Amino acid sequence: MAFKNIKTRVIVPVVEMTPMIDIIFLLIIFFMVAAQFSQQSRVAMALPKVLVPSDGHAAEYVLVINLLEGGEIIVDTSQGAISLDALRTIIESKSAAQEVTWDTLLVRADVACPTEQLNDVVQLLHEYKYPAINIATVVE
Repeated sequence: MAFKNIKTRVIVPVVEMTPMIDIIFLLIIFFMVAAQFSQQSRVAMALPKVLVPSDGHAAEYVLVINLLEGGEIIVDTSQGAISLDALRTIIESKSAAQEVTWDTLLVRADVACPTEQLNDVVQLLHEYKYPAINIATVVE
């Protein structure tokens, strides 16, 4: 027996695209925000050339240690470059007389100064029990 009026139905599956589009927009927003955070960590800063405390008065430093590009140490411009041992005797005499405290001490390091030299000076100041020091950098 043959069936004459059989209608064949074609079922077309419907794929809902709205949730897929929502997920795509959420991913785009996530990557845009993540890119902004990665750029903020690489922001170039301009460091000040002159240190001025927050009260507006310029600090009076008793001892200023300058570290130059070649690693030379200059404490007083009239003396010229000195060695680390000469700096040790200057710090020892000024700390024994209690002329220099941590807030009247300034270390100025040139941008091209070797970091080993800066580390040696900071370690020397740590030996003489300075709880903190002021460090300025020259940016040009």
